[in-house]
Amino acid sequence: MRVVPPRQVAVLSIANYDSICSTYGSHAGEQAIASLREFAIRNGVDPGYMRRFGNNTLLLRLDDLPRDKFLSVICSMADQVQDYVVPDYKDARPVVRVGAMSERALRSFVNDAASDLLAYMNHVDCRAAFLAGDELDIWQKLNTTGVELLSHEQLKHIDPFTGLLTIDRFFSLLQEIVEAQESFNTDITVLYLDIDDFKSFNRAFDHDAGDELLLFVANKIAKAFPTDIVAHLTVDRFAVVSDSSDVVRKCAALHEQTRSFREAFAPELKCGAFVLEKEVRSAHIALDCAKLACESIKGRFDVAYRSFDGDLKERFFTRRYVARHAEEAVHDNWIRAFAQPVVCTSTGKLCGFEALARWDDPERGILSPAIFIPTLEDAHLIHKLDACMVDEVCHYLSECQQQGEEVVPASINLSRLDFQLCDALEMVISSCKRWNIPYDLLAIEVTESALNDRSDLRAEMDRFRAAGFEVWMDDFGCGYSSLNLLKDYEFDVLKVDMEFLRDLEVNERSKTIVASVISMAKRLGIRTLVEGVETTAHHEFLRSLGCDMMQGYLFGKPRPLAIGAL
Repeated sequence: MRVVPPRQVAVLSIANYDSICSTYGSHAGEQAIASLREFAIRNGVDPGYMRRFGNNTLLLRLDDLPRDKFLSVICSMADQVQDYVVPDYKDARPVVRVGAMSERALRSFVNDAASDLLAYMNHVDCRAAFLAGDELDIWQKLNTTGVELLSHEQLKHIDPFTGLLTIDRFFSLLQEIVEAQESFNTDITVLYLDIDDFKSFNRAFDHDAGDELLLFVANKIAKAFPTDIVAHLTVDRFAVVSDSSDVVRKCAALHEQTRSFREAFAPELKCGAFVLEKEVRSAHIALDCAKLACESIKGRFDVAYRSFDGDLKERFFTRRYVARHAEEAVHDNWIRAFAQPVVCTSTGKLCGFEALARWDDPERGILSPAIFIPTLEDAHLIHKLDACMVDEVCHYLSECQQQGEEVVPASINLSRLDFQLCDALEMVISSCKRWNIPYDLLAIEVTESALNDRSDLRAEMDRFRAAGFEVWMDDFGCGYSSLNLLKDYEFDVLKVDMEFLRDLEVNERSKTIVASVISMAKRLGIRTLVEGVETTAHHEFLRSLGCDMMQGYLFGKPRPLAIGAL
């Protein structure tokens, strides 16, 4: 009995169809599709076995071809089509992708299979791709033909945007390696790569340019590590598992290639590395170690690569300790509120204080806020710390009232995650009611970066102001969209970032910027508070500008919150 091979479906897709239409009009896109249809007919495809899929794709049924013959036809199409489909419009050359699947795969998965294959082809530079149905269980690159054979289940492990592995597949493969690492004869390195300040790039140009950068970086990483595990983790973050002895050089090359993508901006690709250790038995811990190494160099322009070392190891285990003991620390008062004075610029008298969290651990001593605050945010426990701070401040203000002490307002920092993890306004109101504290004695500080990260915070800020609380923008000027935020939000106070005072005595531009910010805020009816005031020269300069409030070591370091401490 003759075995009839499965019917095959070829896929011809114009990857830049939308771009052609938006630049030259829909008729230009249709002209490209018409050329693609003519090309298929010239290659012997019956027009009756041809149908359009979406706007930019033709599905062509090629019957009764053995698999090797079918693949050669696909390769031939891939070789010819780019030169055949030539438009009448300058710079509108279609980018044609050629793919194929068995009709069984197409019918089994309806249009999901075709959509997944197209998404893969449109972002991966391969001559042709073949999606096998149930009759094939193979995924391998045939370098001699440039054809990729894929099963649909395996295609599900591929990120459709970049063509790299998905995060779930990455962790699955890494866990297998972690458990079998003793059988390897070479070091296995886990890499965590992050495009530093990608949001700034997106806003400086546009989201299309941002997508181009992501695809550029993804392709460069894949080419640098062609035989290794390469995955797209989140928007601007990637991961690699490699046994290469040349990892450092490859990462350096990737850094320079990324900087060259847009010379006017020179995006930075940071890389953290972790060499697998036998005591590490979790893929997540392995990647976390590489991630910590990467995060330690973000924002720096003098280094692009760091390996997980002894210092980072201590920090890593401290972070794990913090996450596991956070609730105990709140309950047992290891975390306490400290206060840093805020003074009136014109009089030099105390007019308020900022509440700051400090962790004095019975085992590890004083823990840095730079360690425990980001850790609690990552662990989604930060709202517990912030609720503790609010309640302790309200308790302190209540004691001041009862003992006849001078009562000055307090400002409290809220994390952007507080608004996601709990009802932040209700949390603050609850403590005020518990200790009978007027709302006008509390100001809520939110950082500029938090407002950029959460587009829905405007409604939350409006709720706080409507309830009678002041809302302050912290770290004004440290980011790239401060002025946009002033347009979109209402603030009672701008806290000017201390970096502007670092070199005030020798940098006239810093003086000009600070003077302009204070002048602008006055015209907008917003009070100003400048952080980092450390010298009398700072004080005199700010007073001459009419700055409302100051905070810094000139007036006092943070101290335990207690009666008579301020």
